[in-house]
Amino acid sequence: MTPSILPDKNWLMDHVPARVSDLAQQSSFEEFEPSVENPDRFSVSCPFICAYLETRSGRQLTASSTTTYEQNLSQYAAFLQDREVHLLDADLTDVIEFVEHCVDQGNRRSTIESKLTTVRELYVFIRLRTAAAEALTIDPIELERIDLAEYNVPPPIEREALTQEELRKLFDAMNSYRNRLLAVVAVETGLRNSDLRNIRVSDVDFDSGEIHVHNPKNSVPYDVPISRDLRIELQIWCDQYRDGYAPRVDSQYLFPACNGAKLETNGGLNTIIRSAAERAGIQEVLATSEVPPGQGKHSEANNNVREWHRVTVHTLRHTCFTLMKEAGVPLPYRQLVANHRDPQTTQHYSHGRGQEFASIREQFDPPR
Repeated sequence: MTPSILPDKNWLMDHVPARVSDLAQQSSFEEFEPSVENPDRFSVSCPFICAYLETRSGRQLTASSTTTYEQNLSQYAAFLQDREVHLLDADLTDVIEFVEHCVDQGNRRSTIESKLTTVRELYVFIRLRTAAAEALTIDPIELERIDLAEYNVPPPIEREALTQEELRKLFDAMNSYRNRLLAVVAVETGLRNSDLRNIRVSDVDFDSGEIHVHNPKNSVPYDVPISRDLRIELQIWCDQYRDGYAPRVDSQYLFPACNGAKLETNGGLNTIIRSAAERAGIQEVLATSEVPPGQGKHSEANNNVREWHRVTVHTLRHTCFTLMKEAGVPLPYRQLVANHRDPQTTQHYSHGRGQEFASIREQFDPPR
């Protein structure tokens, strides 16, 4: 039988300093482990990982980000378990071998960066917020020494912006007014997937023509401008159509789901966009990659392969800033809407707020 990634009590007595061993002797090993309020909430069984996810979920991570972190850590835990290495006993070499395992699986650099960041944050959590701090073999700071540039990984997937003709085809292929309006808002504002799904009715300022992004990814709240046409469309949507999409739910969200307060996952919204692109004849598969065990729900072709599509919600964000650039909107203004502090980041998307927003509206005329 493959051992648990958590050490048993005998191992603990042999490997940790006296202070921690004394703690374990004074109480049961279960008390030494971090407390988890909802142990069945996550698929992974490790109490340290569950406690870490439970601490960050909601406060710092959206539901979809929590799922990604859980998948990353489940893969790391399974990797250690296969090698009979305990979570607390893993060292820098073990993490490097995990990175090399990801490279062998065909993961791209951004994917490996995400996994490595999650593993590092897990060990920081254990060191700073659990009684097992002194039982750790690894120093989380050591993980910053891993240079992913040294590895030969597949090139990043480059999604081209959609043309205005392709956008109109996409809008026409939407199978509901709500879905069409979601796509229009995505192209006009450049909001990320989770930010689109989390727009509340109260976030829309119909007087000033702005949408307040109240809980953005890794950032402070900010505002984006919307055109007069979109303002009118959203007003009509709220007054005449929105309530019909969630008759049994008292939803605060601008775009409620048919059976819930909102679209709950990034995958749900991506499916809407991806399927409409297929109907419009503008979708294509850019690449495929292996899906690790336990993540088959993310594959399209079969249980072992994930297809990377050209048209996704992220494509619409990329299209927004490309169209802004083509319309002559200056980089600082595009940076403002993209909520990017580094102009170099906003530049990648383009292969005193009131005045800036007015200028953007004057120059940027999004397609309908």
